Amino acid sequence: MRGTTTNERAYTNRPDLRIGSSDETLSEIARCYGERIRRTAYQVTRSESAAQDVTQDVFVRVMCRGGFDSRRGSLEQWVQSVARNTAIDWVRREAAHQRRVARVGSIHSATSVSVEEAVAARAQARIVRTAMAELPDNEREAVELAFFEGFTYRQVATRLELAEGTVKSLIRRGLARLAHIIGPAALAGS
Repeated sequence: MRGTTTNERAYTNRPDLRIGSSDETLSEIARCYGERIRRTAYQVTRSESAAQDVTQDVFVRVMCRGGFDSRRGSLEQWVQSVARNTAIDWVRREAAHQRRVARVGSIHSATSVSVEEAVAARAQARIVRTAMAELPDNEREAVELAFFEGFTYRQVATRLELAEGTVKSLIRRGLARLAHIIGPAALAGS
């Protein structure tokens, strides 16, 4: 092993080593590999504070793991693998967090309505409700189901027990009456 100390070789050559078995063992591993773990974490995360957090997480994971198997590789390789995987997990979590923050921010900005917009929307809603009340019942019901309930023409036809063509005609006539009652200027907000 390149640049290993006698203690590192002693830990590597013990197939029965249980990493979390003693504070002394963990302290020695931290002394031997701590800086390498931090450098690996920094290379992956590109952030000093993240590298420090990842280094701490690595030692928690190493301490909690069942044991190191020297038949599968050196202790250094195992610890470095845990460090690299922990750092990659951190980067993925951080990216997911940033996407969630961006999504919440876009939802918030999309739903942020000024007081003027809210007042205008309420006024338009009141105008539409008043105009809807003036429609004949069959046209009003068809328009409400299609536009306010989100039903398709076929669903409206089934609900009203009418032919689909009849429903389309009712909706078309209802919308034409609404436009005439309300007037295009009122809906445009001018």
